[in-house]
Amino acid sequence: MKFPVIVALMISLTSCGGGGSSTPTPPEPEPALPDSDTFPGASWDTHDAAALGVAQSGVNAALDYAFAEGRNTQGVVIIKNGVIIGERYAQGANKETLATSWSTGKSFASTLIGIAEDEGDIASIDDPAETYLPSWVGTDREAITIRAILEMRSGLGLASDDTTDFAIYVNGGDQLAYALDRVPETTPRTNNWVYLNSDSMLLSGIIENATGQNVLDYADGKLFSKIGMTATWWTDVQGHALTYCCIDATTRDFARFGLLFARGGKWGNTQVVSEAWVDKATATSVSLLADASYGLHWWVNPELDYFYSAGMDKNHIYIFPQYDLVIVRNSVYTRTGDSTIRTASNWIRTEGPNSWSDADFVSYVTNAIN
Repeated sequence: MKFPVIVALMISLTSCGGGGSSTPTPPEPEPALPDSDTFPGASWDTHDAAALGVAQSGVNAALDYAFAEGRNTQGVVIIKNGVIIGERYAQGANKETLATSWSTGKSFASTLIGIAEDEGDIASIDDPAETYLPSWVGTDREAITIRAILEMRSGLGLASDDTTDFAIYVNGGDQLAYALDRVPETTPRTNNWVYLNSDSMLLSGIIENATGQNVLDYADGKLFSKIGMTATWWTDVQGHALTYCCIDATTRDFARFGLLFARGGKWGNTQVVSEAWVDKATATSVSLLADASYGLHWWVNPELDYFYSAGMDKNHIYIFPQYDLVIVRNSVYTRTGDSTIRTASNWIRTEGPNSWSDADFVSYVTNAIN
């Protein structure tokens, strides 16, 4: 009986691929590493630092520095190639916890001016500011340009009877009117660089009058929504955004803004603000110290070759385009009141570090890059 033997042989041959050579299954391709085309979607991806050429020990050292006793750090996020390679929060805080910008908000306001210039709503930042501030027409402020305001060289002084520039925040009320009602003390764009919150508040009126929108709507439509950022911008009692400060967002969302500038104003396939504006805004306009220069509402560190937005109590965004690197540090934040309209009942407070060196903090990471 040969029939069972033949059947068994056929089964054996079939299980071996019919007796021919089998095609081996190709190995799974290695996943591509994040690069300059990598952007976060609704959430951020995290990645091993070492795989991106950054020693994990350097990332850990930066986090340890930020969270040392007395530094009052609420959150730090370190972004390389569009992904998170380091992140830590204080006890009781997490990636969903709101932080605030303080004067980092100035860099956001500057960006809105750049977008308005890109789109032709502002013809040029070298226009007289009175073009967009009607109450200044026919006054002694005709020589003040938008550029002069962005450089902190408007030549304007403090409001009458004020001894500190922080009075604009303390006094509350109609803060745009407060900022407008000041008189020149020096010639604009001379070497008299004076850092004034009340100068930055003028940008609120310029954006409103140039675009026909309030700053909150304009920022949502032209900036925040483009980069997936959720943010609340504080206003005065008249609804004018406080363009010198006070944007509430998570540390991760502040990193989105940093990544936008690390990538030359581009987000995915969308040019949110022109690369020409990014270059112009973050170039040195006024040299102050060896490690601190000022651009157009941005700070520049020529020694370590990076630029950054700086907020009180070290609410900073450090940006290194050459490394595709963004580092965000926020301080412990508390808010009083139930509204983001600045009144006697609604205000914010942060805890600053007892000691801090920007150079030490960021160098832990940059020195760890292979």
